Amino acid sequence: MELIDIYNENHEYVGICEKELAHKLGLWHEVFNGIIVNKNKNSVIFQIKNAKHNKVHDTNKIEISVGGHYKSGEKIEDGIREIKEETGIKIDFKELIYLGERQVSTIVKEDYIVREFQKIFLIPYNGSTTNLKCQDDEVYGFIEFNIDDCINLLLKKKSSIVGIDNNEKYVEVTLENFVKAYLEGDELFLRLVIASKRYINGENLELIKW
Repeated sequence: MELIDIYNENHEYVGICEKELAHKLGLWHEVFNGIIVNKNKNSVIFQIKNAKHNKVHDTNKIEISVGGHYKSGEKIEDGIREIKEETGIKIDFKELIYLGERQVSTIVKEDYIVREFQKIFLIPYNGSTTNLKCQDDEVYGFIEFNIDDCINLLLKKKSSIVGIDNNEKYVEVTLENFVKAYLEGDELFLRLVIASKRYINGENLELIKW
């Protein structure tokens, strides 16, 4: 049983709850989100979420590179645990680029309510997708896109693009392959990829926000 810290809508601590119950009841909690950016290759890497893991989606979907709940008592710096667990990447917290906090409240389905304070980061990485590996079955795989192609797809200037998965196979994808919720509303996918592009272009890191 995984325990997480619970907050009210003003981000004031109120107690502890089991993670699954927190989603069932729609309780506010903190999560870590990060997008992997390869500056040398002008690319971004997403994870492919295993549909069987939490049964939110019917098929495997392209998701944010890393995402997970902070355990009870953990601090913002402990988000690197999620990076290690979901990708195998070992990185110091100081190497991450903090983009800010996103507050989300949405009902995914009747018994799965998302009310989260999401800490969002860029994760610099110069390795290959073949070296990425999740510790459990949460992640089906990884896929890498040229960042300009990805932006054009998200802006609907292209109907499809080709990525390279962690088996070094070329895969053609459309927007239908991405988690729909992150394409809509505040367009999280697009904003994260644009922030990644600004990082690659060498902009002042203090001014890059999601």
